[in-house]
Amino acid sequence: MRYQCRANLKKASWPAFILCATFASAEEASNDTKPRTIQVALVQFDSVPEKVQRNLDAMHRLARSAVKQGARWVMFHEGCLTDYTARLNEFSEPVPDGPSCRKMIRLAEELDCFISVGMSEHEGVKVYITQVFVGPKGLVYKYRKSWLWHGNDEGYRNEWARYDTGTGPERFHIDGIAATCFICADGDAPRCIERAGLVRPQVVFYPNNRSKLPDSPVLGAYPKAIGAPMLVTTRVGKSWSFECEGG
Repeated sequence: MRYQCRANLKKASWPAFILCATFASAEEASNDTKPRTIQVALVQFDSVPEKVQRNLDAMHRLARSAVKQGARWVMFHEGCLTDYTARLNEFSEPVPDGPSCRKMIRLAEELDCFISVGMSEHEGVKVYITQVFVGPKGLVYKYRKSWLWHGNDEGYRNEWARYDTGTGPERFHIDGIAATCFICADGDAPRCIERAGLVRPQVVFYPNNRSKLPDSPVLGAYPKAIGAPMLVTTRVGKSWSFECEGG
């Protein structure tokens, strides 16, 4: 595959930013194949912890704004639905049958676009940090964070204390493009990057929820190692006691 990317940062009624990136791809093997251009909105906003309806309203507004500007894919950050919380019995939902997921599916159908949303998912007694991908025809894919963060519990961020682990990056298709996904601390694990490369994606989704992203040399090494462009989001604003600067 050949890739080109053009991007510009647009302020979308603070505290949110929409990064509109044009992603063009064409098969190397076919000189007759014209590049396909996909405009992507990488949306970072201040999702208020435990305020599900408030965050859903913000995502609806921001997704509409992004599609109006030409976006085909709209990607939000890790955990944007509820942020971190100790009340997972209240704020985790099944996928795709939970109320928030159903609302995002209806929005994707209405806007004829693809939307990626971070949330806490429960399946039976297990709870996951999950990135959900939906489109005009419903659920596309869900990825469950696998290399969990094990730090102190300020801001309820000791993920090992509350969440179960996924099974690592795998290949899926979105809008005709082969993709893979991993989330935040997953990227710190060399095995995660190796696994992502082995599935030979055409694009990588990398949602985060951090106070600060890794420096450019560190972050830039991931797509080079994997061999595909990487779409990155992280939150802005305040996550409990953490001030998050986006990036």
